[in-house]
Amino acid sequence: MSLSALSTRSFRHYLIGNAISLHGLWVQKITIGWMAWEATGSVAFLGWLAFLNYAPPLFLGPFFGVIVDRVNIRKAAMTTQSLFLLGALGLFALHISDLSSAVTLTGIALFIGLITSAQHPIRMAITPRLVPEGQLTSVVLLLSLNFNLARVVGPAIGGGIIAAYGVSVALVFTIAAFFPFVLILHGLSPRPNKQSAKTSLRADFAEGVSYVLRSRFIRTATLITGLFSLAGRGALEILPSLAEGGFQRGAAGLGVLTAAAGIGALAAAGLQIISPKPRKGRLPALSVGAAILGPITVALLGLSDNWQFSVIAVGLLGFFGTLVGVGMQTAIQMQVQDHMRGRVMSLWIMIAMGGTAFGSLLLGALADAIGLGPAMQIFGIITAIATISLLILRRLAQIRETR
Repeated sequence: MSLSALSTRSFRHYLIGNAISLHGLWVQKITIGWMAWEATGSVAFLGWLAFLNYAPPLFLGPFFGVIVDRVNIRKAAMTTQSLFLLGALGLFALHISDLSSAVTLTGIALFIGLITSAQHPIRMAITPRLVPEGQLTSVVLLLSLNFNLARVVGPAIGGGIIAAYGVSVALVFTIAAFFPFVLILHGLSPRPNKQSAKTSLRADFAEGVSYVLRSRFIRTATLITGLFSLAGRGALEILPSLAEGGFQRGAAGLGVLTAAAGIGALAAAGLQIISPKPRKGRLPALSVGAAILGPITVALLGLSDNWQFSVIAVGLLGFFGTLVGVGMQTAIQMQVQDHMRGRVMSLWIMIAMGGTAFGSLLLGALADAIGLGPAMQIFGIITAIATISLLILRRLAQIRETR
């Protein structure tokens, strides 16, 4: 049953702390985006900040994946959450000191990106070890539901706080939301890693890469995730320019768009909860379809000059993104044992977040050069073609193997 992980006390506590922290994360995210837009009015700068948020996992994620498989996972989780809290305090200090600028926001975004590059493999390694192995699918789906509930509520809270009380109050909310999770993590007891004697970091890293490269299934699932991230998630990272630059809707409009993406993602998570349990070794059909439809939606969003249609299109991007991300993550997690989980999933994160980083950066630069609409059309069409081509090549390889 997809909700079975709720029967495990440690996971329930993790889920509660994670929910509180995620609301703070989304309020912080929308606040930084709004501060950046007010400071520069540049789509390219929004893309740059998104790149700094997502690029560190591209370069450092595999390294942290190796570390995660070797260290005390609970202490590692406490460390990254404490550093997120420190970053929120630093951002608040910069704002009240009137030191917010393109330079300081760049520094904060880079700091958050560095911590995120460690936090993602930690999260993917610790949560399966809080439950019996048979509840793994439930863990992934419930975490997705948790994330997307926060994606719906968090931006609405952030946009409302900024509009009514200003950026300072939004940043205080973030600080207050990050703190409880540190205490909850302190009380958790994940099951021990069964890995044998450790080799060198280089040997452990090579083992993880070899594990992924040997599996065409994991390679394909990872590449599909990366292609969707390039266009679908890249587009979601420049929503401030769409809300204000495209429709003059301000912070409240940004909150509406981000919440729309969250509502779509929440609907996708609900659909996955009631769908049949994924089969080991099979790419989820819903995820494959979403990987094609998502980039097409980006192209349609680039054609839109209607606010209501654009909100719906952003909601569809959230829907398709969750189908791809959760479906492919679940499919890969079902293939991996605990002692390899940090390394394998860090490589998946590297591709997923790297796609978002480069997608937002390139889309922002192209939008400043030729306009947001044409840039989204180009990105969407190219990515859809690339995804279809990847699936055709995979199918042809399967046919050759059966002959």
